[in-house]
Amino acid sequence: QACCVGHFLTGEGMSRFFGAGGDSASDSEDSYQENPTKIVENKFYESSSDDEEKREVRTEKDKRYGELKNTITNMKKSMKAGDWNKVSDDFQKFNKQIAKAKNVFKKEGGIPAFVSIHYAYLRKNVDEAKTRHKKGETKMSRTNSKSLNQLGQRVRKEIRVYEKEIQRLESEGLLNLEEAKEEKDPDSDFDDPLGGGGDFAQEPEGEGEGEEGEGEGKFDDEGEGEGARDKEEFSDWSEDGEGEGESSGSDVGEMSSKGITRDFWVKKDTIKSEKKVRERKDRPRTVKEKKEKKEEKTELSASAVIKRLKDIEDMRGRRGDKRAYVESLKMLLTKAKKEPTRLKIQTLLATAFFDITLSTGKAMPVKLWMECAEIVGGVMDTLNKDDMLKLSEDDDVDENYELRELEDEEKEKKEKKSAEAAKKDTSNEIIYVRGNLFSFLSRLSSHFSQSLHEVDEHDASYVSRLKDETKLVVLIARCEKYYEQLGKVDFIIKSKLLHLSHTYYSYKPEFDMFKKKAVGSGYLMKPTSIFSEEKSKVYDLVIYLYQAEGARSKTIALLSHVYHYCIHNRFMEARNLLLMSHLQDVIHNADIDSRILYNRTLAQLGLCAFRNGHYGAALDCLSELHAYPQRIKELLAQGVTSQRYHERNLEKEKLERMREYPYHMHMNLDMLEAVNLISAMFAEIPNLAKHGKRKVISRSFRKQYDLFKKQAFTGPPESTRQLIMGASEALAGGDWEKCYKYISNLRMWNLMPHKEEVQARLQKQIQQSSLQIYLLIYGPQYCSIDVKQLCTMFSMTPAAINKVASRMMLRGELLGAWDQPSGCIVMHNEEVSRLQGTAMLFAEKVSQYVEMNERLLDLRNYYKTSDYQRNKEQKGGENRRSNYSNKKSYSWKGQMSRTSRY
Repeated sequence: QACCVGHFLTGEGMSRFFGAGGDSASDSEDSYQENPTKIVENKFYESSSDDEEKREVRTEKDKRYGELKNTITNMKKSMKAGDWNKVSDDFQKFNKQIAKAKNVFKKEGGIPAFVSIHYAYLRKNVDEAKTRHKKGETKMSRTNSKSLNQLGQRVRKEIRVYEKEIQRLESEGLLNLEEAKEEKDPDSDFDDPLGGGGDFAQEPEGEGEGEEGEGEGKFDDEGEGEGARDKEEFSDWSEDGEGEGESSGSDVGEMSSKGITRDFWVKKDTIKSEKKVRERKDRPRTVKEKKEKKEEKTELSASAVIKRLKDIEDMRGRRGDKRAYVESLKMLLTKAKKEPTRLKIQTLLATAFFDITLSTGKAMPVKLWMECAEIVGGVMDTLNKDDMLKLSEDDDVDENYELRELEDEEKEKKEKKSAEAAKKDTSNEIIYVRGNLFSFLSRLSSHFSQSLHEVDEHDASYVSRLKDETKLVVLIARCEKYYEQLGKVDFIIKSKLLHLSHTYYSYKPEFDMFKKKAVGSGYLMKPTSIFSEEKSKVYDLVIYLYQAEGARSKTIALLSHVYHYCIHNRFMEARNLLLMSHLQDVIHNADIDSRILYNRTLAQLGLCAFRNGHYGAALDCLSELHAYPQRIKELLAQGVTSQRYHERNLEKEKLERMREYPYHMHMNLDMLEAVNLISAMFAEIPNLAKHGKRKVISRSFRKQYDLFKKQAFTGPPESTRQLIMGASEALAGGDWEKCYKYISNLRMWNLMPHKEEVQARLQKQIQQSSLQIYLLIYGPQYCSIDVKQLCTMFSMTPAAINKVASRMMLRGELLGAWDQPSGCIVMHNEEVSRLQGTAMLFAEKVSQYVEMNERLLDLRNYYKTSDYQRNKEQKGGENRRSNYSNKKSYSWKGQMSRTSRY
């Protein structure tokens, strides 16, 4: 077998096999002797002697550099393919290889230049990929996008070591990042023995593209590819053109790791390969040919434009590329001459932009949204140029946009007709184009709000996206003027409501009441007009909506107006406006969006009352919302609360997500809870000192306070509830300083506007409440109380103490009288008789029965309303509790109740 193989490798075997004579075997032996390191394993020959085996010996420098260059090649291929998961893994491997090659770098005098160049190239590609992904030009999976972000962070961290080297290379002109190839190391004379950067079976990058590796002698800086090896080491036998085969056995470029293949012996035709390369380079791409054909076209006639427009309009809704549909409309827009045809194309373009994201269920990308906004603005510009040009809106009219353009074309052809007659035919006729301007703006607004949900609210991109709202508001204002010119009242109301939804929550410092009055002067109730503030845009919008027809528009205008008052700390105007409307009596019949706006307005009114020092009003506003603490997010449309022991209703959650407000309109839930508990503290702690546990004002506060008191061990407070409960316990003991210390440590003060003024009012209220509780608890133990001592204990003025004590005396809470000469309060301690105590208990029982009857009456009225009947029909069954046909009403325990204030 060995003899046969040896005969095959001789010249005779080769001549019989290929039909070529000569002593090529001797030439091949000489070439192998000249290059002893480049021995390739032959799969046809097996030798048992160890002396004939020859191994390749590589230095540590060659080994480490080859590994680095191989990893760089793999990373570049993965970057071209967009596989950032693979790039991230290779980058981690690359850093480990650099750590192993530190000793080699020290011997060579520093880090080689190709490592620094690759870091700069990698940073540039990562940044470009991020920008393309943000603009929506490329689509990535979630894992691929996550890997890209992580890779960017690692590259920014690791590249700090190579910044100086990168700057040096850039100043010397050695840093070329436009080419996706490895740069030659100027500081090292290292060349890979086989040219592949250490990967013996690696194909060169240019192979298969018609640019490199075809045998035409092209090579790059590092000698990669077949042509480089042929030119540097061996002579190409195709130069003679006669097929002499002078160096047939020395072409190592055709060797693989498995051995000598057939391609090693085959004669290459470089002339044909060069022709193929030229043909590939000279051949234009199909997309470029289409663009060139479009550019070469001349201007289209009016009939051709209209015909082409109708053909494109018929393509809508069919399967195909929607972006190509948009591009064809854009091209046709440049060919249209008259305004009606341009308006028709612009309306089709606007609908086409909305159709692109119709099936995805996501918001329109920012780039498309900006283009669509420009198109809608162009629609309004076109409408303003010609008064006889109108959109059909909701009217049932036929389109006649092609009349003017066709008549103008005929006028140019037929010179017999006068210009005046042609003008009379077209100028007096109203031209209609099918479209609805308000629908375009409402969809732009919905896509804008939805895009804010998809952007990370803590990222700078959210703020940059929020700046686009000004452009949307300008378009809505222009839409209002357009409908006012037409006199369409319905669309004026809709556009003003849309405008109001984007402006009512905006804060303007010049309208704030805290800016206009001195600190600590208090809020004075004056008989001024409700609309006494300077006229703003919100004021103009709500005044028009108050005068318009429609209950829903008036409700939304009223709630938006109250909300606008609250954020500017105008509590009295907001409260009076809300109470005069009696909206709280009919809001349960409104739609869901109006109810959500009512809840948000009520919460904002409570915060406004707290900032102005009206703690009782703040408790009245916020106690209803916190009666359902598990649903506070849904009530304010700020998210969905995940309940542990309830099944998830996906349809309901989807509806809640759709109603959710953007993040910049959210109210801090921790602040709402803290304001509610502090306001309840000022009412419940004196109530506990006066009546004990018999009377409850705030059930949520009482529940939390009882749980806090039942704890066997109370550690230092950490959360908002613990801090307020600790402050309540200190207030119950009359220690106002400890109470104020706990309150001042709350996290809500970082978000509270006008923090200093609010804290000053709060401290004053804590001092008054602690004095009131002290007199209620310890007053009966004294015969007389000195006012000066109370001033030192509670850090209050004599006038403030006189005010609190006199008020308690008038209410009957403090049994005493003033002794003006001595400046003391003389106590009259009288014990309550048995009859008086029994009468007080009877009065409390009667009040409890009255309250119970009121609840039953409210429940009875609810079962008679249309909401209950509608819910009953939806459930498809009868509710047992709805059987109230008898004239008598029953309590929850089944006992008859005859006492009612009604």
